[in-house]
Amino acid sequence: MMDPKLILRQAPPLHPSWLAHEDSLNLLGAKPTITDPILNQKRYSDTCKAINAELLAGRDKYLTENIGTWETNLEVDSDSAKTLSVPLRKYFPTSSSGGSDTFSSGPLTKHTVVYFHGGGLYVGDLDSEDLTCRRICKVLGCTVYSCTYRKMPQFRADDALSDALYAFEEIASHKTEGKLIVMGSSSGGQLAGQISQHYRSLGVIDGVLLRGPVTCNATEGGKYLPSRFRESHTSMSDAFHTSLLNSAALNNENRTMTALPLEAEDLSGMPRHWIQVSTNDIYYSDGACYAEGLREAGVEVRLDVIQGWPHTFWLKAPYFERSVQAESDMIEGLRWLLEDEVQRAKVV
Repeated sequence: MMDPKLILRQAPPLHPSWLAHEDSLNLLGAKPTITDPILNQKRYSDTCKAINAELLAGRDKYLTENIGTWETNLEVDSDSAKTLSVPLRKYFPTSSSGGSDTFSSGPLTKHTVVYFHGGGLYVGDLDSEDLTCRRICKVLGCTVYSCTYRKMPQFRADDALSDALYAFEEIASHKTEGKLIVMGSSSGGQLAGQISQHYRSLGVIDGVLLRGPVTCNATEGGKYLPSRFRESHTSMSDAFHTSLLNSAALNNENRTMTALPLEAEDLSGMPRHWIQVSTNDIYYSDGACYAEGLREAGVEVRLDVIQGWPHTFWLKAPYFERSVQAESDMIEGLRWLLEDEVQRAKVV
């Protein structure tokens, strides 16, 4: 049974720092309506790039040091019989002797993280969560592959999942040592969850890290939710709306045909999970219920609950001390996933 403390009927008050941030930037004011999806995607990308550039030139300059990047395009087939290129970026530790500029991990790193950005499957690209990928590479010495995918409404949600699966397969086929972690935030967490379920019988994934993940369609009063979670999934309501997210990115019209993570009838045999959720988020219950479903199935899982902050706030406002802490907690969660059985036994 789910811990009653995790079932929120009402969102707690937003943190005063976030309220001041909303007020200073007038985030609760009317927003311009952009109907052109290409323009909307470009605007989102430009905003992310500007934030990254400012931080990498200042506070996070260390994330540019001894980190190499290599990009390639994965060729995927579309329904129109056209071959499309989907970008992929690799982050790897470097030294004065050089680094790795191919798919192979190279001699300087052992573990591999496959990362899927968020954006509702509508926006986002390789720059959206560049700082997080750099931090993982820098602090943990992992090779990180950041994967993008085709976006709606030009393409279907199933195309995004198809691209994500293809990218994962390509990366996994080149891995030669260490552990393999699949990771994602928001809708990228949905893709990471679907990939981990797709491959669980093969045992190729050693751990899953999800941040504010989308795991189900809880719209229309929850009628599409699995029955066992209808009483505990409470966050898809006005009480959890914020200036960052006040409507569901996923509904029955734009979902994948493949089952969403929380819809799985059986979650047994999944790799261990670390899941991070924010209380003031319509997708809070998505992550909390998925963690409970995994626990019920005997999967080792840790749930990090951030009180009083909205959906993936660490991406939109990375300057806050709480954003820095959320990133640090993510690193420790990933470190836990990378531990071997002997290390974890010592901690216990």
